[in-house]
Order: sequence, then structure tokens, then C-alpha cells
Amino acid sequence: MKRSQLILDEDNDRRLREMAYRQGKSISEIVRQILDEYFAERERKEREQSVQALRKLDQIRESTAKFGVYEGDPVNETRQERDAEMEDVWRQWS
Repeated sequence: MKRSQLILDEDNDRRLREMAYRQGKSISEIVRQILDEYFAERERKEREQSVQALRKLDQIRESTAKFGVYEGDPVNETRQERDAEMEDVWRQWS
């Protein structure tokens, strides 16, 4: 373990001391317990958000699957369209 120092407002300090007294634990134990619970809850929420995002991606994939897979090369096709438009503009002004 590593030693850390906290600066608490008076209310949180009082609440922390009361909690430690009631549970018969040290303030350090209570702080570690609170941090463990906080981090566990945060990780659970992050996992839940990831699962929801994956479900949403599955829904998108399923809804677009009926259209099939595009076999072309959209980047090069867009470049070619842009080049053709630029040539038309160039011809109009030349």
C-alpha cells in the first residue's frame, strides 16, 4: 500500500470519522472501501455502456444488411467525381 494525504471539508471529515467509528474500522479502511466501491461501480457502468454501444452497432448492422455489401471503392469514386467536377469548372473558366 501507499500512503496518501487527503484534504476534506469539515462535513466529509465528520461523516468519514462517524462511519469509521460506527463500523469499528480505521479511516484508511473506510476510504479504501469507498474507493473500491466507487471504482467497481464506475467499471460496471463503463462495461454497460460498451455493451449498449455494441448492441446498437449490431442493430445498425442488421438494419443495413438488407441492402447488401457495396462492392465499389467509395473513396476513389468520390475522388474521380471531384476531379471531373474540377475539370468542368476549369473548362468553363478557360
